[in-house]
Amino acid sequence: MKIRLGLVLMLACGLGLAGCASGGGGSGGGAATGPSTPGGEALAQGERPRQTENTRAAQRYLNAGDDADEPGEARVHFEQALTSAMAAIAEDGRNPLAHRQAALANLALEDYSAAGTHFDHAAELRPIYEFEDQGIRERAWIDLYGRASPLVSAGDYEAAVPIFENANAIYSERPEAMVTLAQIQASLGNHDSALENIASALAIINSDKINEMDSTTAASWREQVEIMPTLRAQTFAAAGRFEEAVEAFRGLVAADPDDLISARNLAGILIQMGDEEGAFAEYEKLMARSDLAAGDFYTIGVGYYTGSDYTRASQAFEAAATRNVNDRDALEMWARSLQLDSAYMAVPAVGDRWMELDPFSQAGYLVMAQAVNQNGDDQRARDLIAAIEELVVQVGDLQITRFAEGGARVSGSVGNKTLDQGTTVTFTFTFYAPSGDPMGTVTQQVTVGAADMKEVFQVEYSTAEQVGGYGYTLSVG
Repeated sequence: MKIRLGLVLMLACGLGLAGCASGGGGSGGGAATGPSTPGGEALAQGERPRQTENTRAAQRYLNAGDDADEPGEARVHFEQALTSAMAAIAEDGRNPLAHRQAALANLALEDYSAAGTHFDHAAELRPIYEFEDQGIRERAWIDLYGRASPLVSAGDYEAAVPIFENANAIYSERPEAMVTLAQIQASLGNHDSALENIASALAIINSDKINEMDSTTAASWREQVEIMPTLRAQTFAAAGRFEEAVEAFRGLVAADPDDLISARNLAGILIQMGDEEGAFAEYEKLMARSDLAAGDFYTIGVGYYTGSDYTRASQAFEAAATRNVNDRDALEMWARSLQLDSAYMAVPAVGDRWMELDPFSQAGYLVMAQAVNQNGDDQRARDLIAAIEELVVQVGDLQITRFAEGGARVSGSVGNKTLDQGTTVTFTFTFYAPSGDPMGTVTQQVTVGAADMKEVFQVEYSTAEQVGGYGYTLSVG
């Protein structure tokens, strides 16, 4: 999974930072003077901060923690500050000063969820605190984001998750952590969390908050959330929430008719839902496009095949195999579709191309044997059945995964038919360009198990070029 970061971290400034940890909220019982900004009177309203024996104690401990030289000593003071602040809340839950002190103590103790909750309570009771504490909260967010980012770069996504969650807990007015966390959670299969972060990130972008940011930061935010609508639709689909996924993908296609991936996904989800009529309507629109690549035709073919429209599946797989001449997977599906469509006369020409690339496929021999038998070619049918009986192993479950940056991975299985357990078989995979020209080879050895047991394998071919197809030869020993 690739996650775009590239953020602009902007330190908060000019936000009334005088009332931070060492300030505590002031002594005395009068209402604070409103700030000299529009709406200042409204910000000054709310509950009056009230000094008590517990709040004074909490402030002393906060100051002592700030002044401590050793981390262990500081922690003891902050724990004492939290105890006093919680006692103040217990005696008067509407004292904003007590909640603010509890927030500062929890922040020092790195309990970001509790700190965020108390900061929020303090701001609800006394709105000016939200203004004063914003810089504190955003600096904590920046620190946490800085801790998590190297973990993401190193691919340690699970370790990054709780740090990003802490960042969102302490400060929820920036979308960057939400965007990254949404992608991580989606990749880990934590769909509900991913959707929550997507919604939160989009809410910030669509709010007046973005108008408060400098142009560079605002542009960065907009760029980062560009992927969120698509990720949202994909996450709905991955979570099995198909109706919501269909609605989301329809919205994406309506907004951008050239969005081929969303159009393909929309049709594929409709097939999964059993809405063949709706899916086929979308596939017809796709087949009419002039910008389809081999992979697009293959995906469309799978959709038609799943919906049992084997005629149009054959057409789509033929188009895929025409563009990638040695696409073994497309050739197999084309041959199977022709057979299921009772187009037996067309099967041998396609099947021969399949079997040339996949000579140990028992399924391939069977498809061919059934087709030539229907065509009245009894001798070739007998020869194909004899070839099946002579196979020492059968290769199956083959599938290619092409990498966007070039190269490919092939996975599959080897089933032992007549070899001794523990015998080694050697594959030589040849990878081809879309034109059919050889690109290179990879050798893979597999030790077979007992008779009728399958051993799975995978091979990778590294290149900066796009792979069109593949085939293999196999030797024993």
